[in-house]
Amino acid sequence: MSYKMCTGQELSGRDFAERKVMQHCFGRKGTGGPVVAFERFLAHSKREYSQIRQLNPNGGINFELLKSFVRDIKSSRPDLIHVRGLGNEGFHAVLAAKLAGVPNILVSIHGSQRDLKRARSSFRRFVVVHVLERLTLLLATHVATVCDFAGEREYLAPYKKKYVGAVANGVTFPSEELFGKGRVRISATADLGEEWAIGVCVSRLTIEKGYLVLAEALHLIDDSTKNFCLLVVGGGDEDEEIRAAFGSLKNVLVRFLGHQEDVKTFLQAGDFFVFPSLHENLSNALIEALAHGLPAIATSVGGNTEVLKKGGGVLVPVSDPKALSIALSSLIEKKEIRLKLAAEARKNAVENYSIENMTAKWESLYDEILGA
Repeated sequence: MSYKMCTGQELSGRDFAERKVMQHCFGRKGTGGPVVAFERFLAHSKREYSQIRQLNPNGGINFELLKSFVRDIKSSRPDLIHVRGLGNEGFHAVLAAKLAGVPNILVSIHGSQRDLKRARSSFRRFVVVHVLERLTLLLATHVATVCDFAGEREYLAPYKKKYVGAVANGVTFPSEELFGKGRVRISATADLGEEWAIGVCVSRLTIEKGYLVLAEALHLIDDSTKNFCLLVVGGGDEDEEIRAAFGSLKNVLVRFLGHQEDVKTFLQAGDFFVFPSLHENLSNALIEALAHGLPAIATSVGGNTEVLKKGGGVLVPVSDPKALSIALSSLIEKKEIRLKLAAEARKNAVENYSIENMTAKWESLYDEILGA
């Protein structure tokens, strides 16, 4: 089990000096949306935050970790702790905060194991969903989400009095100069001519992200499609099964590029983004694609719907390969549609999903909770 405590950036503003806020996050750098949002928040904030971090998952209740959390929380004596996530990892942080006497415990929801379509252990999932996630919400004094969809879910109904709203994730933007230069040529596309349309997927390589549905959709258009290449950026435990599903395509090129620390280059190399996820809250990958001016084809689940209703993409029903194949064919064949949606995508991201906006909203929420 890996765990560390560290200190954030310099304090700014006397009004905040007497009110301490601690940050919690689970996961290693680049391993998921909550970690990415957490790191971006700290990088852009001018306030000081103590932190507790859990780097690796638990197999169950970890009493050593719990003791470490309690000890370090007591040492920092925060007035508010922001716990990112439900489940096993969020539960440890919330319970430790309660035991340490923290008066305000804010839990932000980034996903739930109840949404998994292929959970490895039904018993473990039952315990996490019906025991640990429920206890995490019961022990919290305040609950937030990263999209309005998550805040309206039925399982949150008993905790409505604790709900303080949604704070969307934020992303970085390529410069206007770079944005205007069009598609960037990279080694993965160096052998493809300008007439090729290039789609990009960025996510963990798991069934939950809809890759088997995407493979079926590509098989439906394989015979009639020319000059289309799909770049798949990401790795995962189900890599072999997913690759096999794309194996018999004839006219469509699919190139698996594995996990990448920096996906910006691959987004800049594409013409549009494909996101067939089976469930979602608010995806960093989706809004990053919009920020790079990529039109998006995404399933109408969770936060995807909120994002693309503001412009820049096409929504398709979840687990519907036929609808997905029609949307893919449209963007592959019609460059004028791609260009129109590209401008909308960039505008949507700039107006609604900046890191500055995310940071300001979290800190305003902290002040509101502490002021109350």
